[in-house]
Amino acid sequence: MTTLIISNQRTEEMVGDLDILDADYRLYTGNQAQRMAWCLREGDVLVLPMGMKEGFLEYVVSHLRFSPHSVRVLTPPPGSMGDGILSRDRLLEKDFLAELREVVRLAGVDRVLPFHFESVVAVLARELGLDVTTPGFGLLDQGGGRLLNSKSTFRALAGGADIPVPDGIVCSAVEAAAEFLWEKLLSQGRSGILKRDLHVAGYGNEIVSPRADFEPVGAQRAVVVSDRGALDKYLKERWPWLTDNGRNPVVIERYFAGSDPICVEFNISEHGIELVGHGEMRVNGHVWPASSARNDTFPHLLEMAERLCESVRVMGYRGVASVDAIVVPDGKILVNEINCRVSGSTHIYQIRDRVVGSEYQNQRVLAERRRCSFPSFSRTLDALTASGLAYDPQARTGVLLTVDDSSPSGGHGEYCVVAETTTQAQQLEQEFSSLLRLL
Repeated sequence: MTTLIISNQRTEEMVGDLDILDADYRLYTGNQAQRMAWCLREGDVLVLPMGMKEGFLEYVVSHLRFSPHSVRVLTPPPGSMGDGILSRDRLLEKDFLAELREVVRLAGVDRVLPFHFESVVAVLARELGLDVTTPGFGLLDQGGGRLLNSKSTFRALAGGADIPVPDGIVCSAVEAAAEFLWEKLLSQGRSGILKRDLHVAGYGNEIVSPRADFEPVGAQRAVVVSDRGALDKYLKERWPWLTDNGRNPVVIERYFAGSDPICVEFNISEHGIELVGHGEMRVNGHVWPASSARNDTFPHLLEMAERLCESVRVMGYRGVASVDAIVVPDGKILVNEINCRVSGSTHIYQIRDRVVGSEYQNQRVLAERRRCSFPSFSRTLDALTASGLAYDPQARTGVLLTVDDSSPSGGHGEYCVVAETTTQAQQLEQEFSSLLRLL
């Protein structure tokens, strides 16, 4: 099986209006697209919004143990959204499409794997003759990618499957939002989180709270609202942004400060649902496996998540699905999202299974840091190797550079440490962070 991998990290069907993404964030997500190089196998074709720096592809595939000459990496000309976004005008540009068609033919590609299977990718798949060989194409061709990225759709599916979620509502009217927030939450001393129906990674979320004594994990910011007048003023100002100018509903839920956020990943196929792994989200990255797995209630979370995945499997979805949940302070687990697309953890599971070795998955801790600043890739790798911190395939521990920092201003790189214990992972992170400060 040979795959066309398309690393379209942000699409209109994921975030709504792409114009809300500022220029630096678009470049960040374009650079972040390098993650999907870790999904490559021999013969595959990878489409990126921005080219990789020399040496990084060789570094990735050397850890995956095949030759860089066996894969092709293509980047279409810049489009209306700039270099960081694989927009429609880039993916379907005439000359690029002709080049891609020939590359796909010569490579014998028989399926397409995008980060997000949006309608533009469906058009591209048909143009390349990959529609009939790509599992689940029928649902995705009819807007299923957008549907299953919707937070309001999630709450409907969870309700139908009797899965516990945070107390909340889906609403299109600002009056209903104000009533729920004030009567059910703020006036009772509770906080609420407001979620744009389409967005990712907390960038479409805001928290309103009667106090300001917590860090807004899972949201861009927290707003202190002390009375009903302040709430009405906030909603009047933010409602156009929250609803994408009235095009979409808003999901409003109770926010639990001090909760542990968990993500559980599955592969959904015609044969069933396979658990890939689980981890915990932190402010700037993830840790795998989830320490919450030691809780007595964790098996129940896995059962609930699988039941939710079965709902989307019956709908016809095939591919990666990531279920997000929180362990609230009293120990109860609530499910709060499903993302039917490649996730921010997918490339780490590839590293776990293909670099570290799947037989070590219960003997290793993987911890990721994002938005890091590196000097040139070669200089960073040389320093990492000289320090003895670089990943050692014999010991199966050390630091891997998962995304090269190609931004002139820095802050776009990512790395992952592989360790035997959580304590060792923290030590490796500290040592590598100290090394970076010296470069």
